[in-house]
Amino acid sequence: MIWIREHISKMPSFRYLETHISTIEETVETNPALCIETCKSLIESLCKTILTNRNAFHNESTKFQILVKQALDTLISHEVYSKELSELVRRIASVSQQIGEIRNFSGFASHGQDMKHTRLNSTLSLLTYKITDVIGGFIMHYYINHSTKPDSRIHYEDCHSFNEFFDEDYPLEIGGVILSASEVLYSQDYEAYKENYYSYLDNLNKEG
Repeated sequence: MIWIREHISKMPSFRYLETHISTIEETVETNPALCIETCKSLIESLCKTILTNRNAFHNESTKFQILVKQALDTLISHEVYSKELSELVRRIASVSQQIGEIRNFSGFASHGQDMKHTRLNSTLSLLTYKITDVIGGFIMHYYINHSTKPDSRIHYEDCHSFNEFFDEDYPLEIGGVILSASEVLYSQDYEAYKENYYSYLDNLNKEG
């Protein structure tokens, strides 16, 4: 999954998806049903994480198609080509719905099947695998590169530039041991960390 991996390298908090990716890549030929099920789970996890980061309400029981559309609508709400992208979002959500339906039909892990159940072949799992990379990669690309405002929930590992800046401005040494001031602040006073981080972003925007 080239596109999704590319964006995980830019936003380390999404590394939890690497387990999904490994499972998908390892089972696309050997276990198509598990591959497709994991594809759905990956997109679902990605959308829920982004919505939570944005403090956008979503219900755990929300249908898969609606969840994908909600995540995309949250991201492109201020886009100039909103009409065109809205239509694209509608179609992406429809494709996602079909992945969800295939998963429900094949159901390797979540739904037990009779031993005579017609098994999926690798042609369908390979197509789902490629589509998942496109959908997930597009969502992550837009999320990382076209954000109009900082997230309500931030992750320390995604704020590398700020962390370096803060550590240089506030060197911290305790008992002869040099510590990361930014990491200490994040773990001890998350709200203060957020305030400093947002201030840092504001200054960058003014300078830019």
